[in-house]
Amino acid sequence: MNRETLLKGIELIAQSPEETETLGEQLAPLFTSGDKLLLYGEPGAGKTALTRGICHGLGFTGYVTSPTFAIVNEYDGPTNVYHFDLYRITPDDLYDIGVEEYLAKAGICIFEWPDGAEDIFTGTCIEIRIEKTGEAFRKFSIRGWEAAQ
Repeated sequence: MNRETLLKGIELIAQSPEETETLGEQLAPLFTSGDKLLLYGEPGAGKTALTRGICHGLGFTGYVTSPTFAIVNEYDGPTNVYHFDLYRITPDDLYDIGVEEYLAKAGICIFEWPDGAEDIFTGTCIEIRIEKTGEAFRKFSIRGWEAAQ
């Protein structure tokens, strides 16, 4: 798989949380600094597991957790990752936490629960929709789009 194929749209299946992390590791090299990854899915769908795999695939060796209470976690590595949880905040609250500064930094921004905040993004956005299709099975629908500059 290459970046062009990813951006045009693909569907992938993971059969366990471990496979979800492995999928993130495999996808990681296809992402570039400046990308915004928008993760959609119900609670427990695997958004943080996928993010953990992406971070490890980009060279971060530490522990990756959900930013539920921190709002944003920063993972420094060869490619920095800024991992946001927007579940409890409004799009207007993003400006209060300095989202523009994160978006301007070199690195990849990952947003869990981005519903309603899509208008603030510019450049390449990669939408990842995660659907539970069984107890541990997940379907990942991935496509890219260019947000207004």
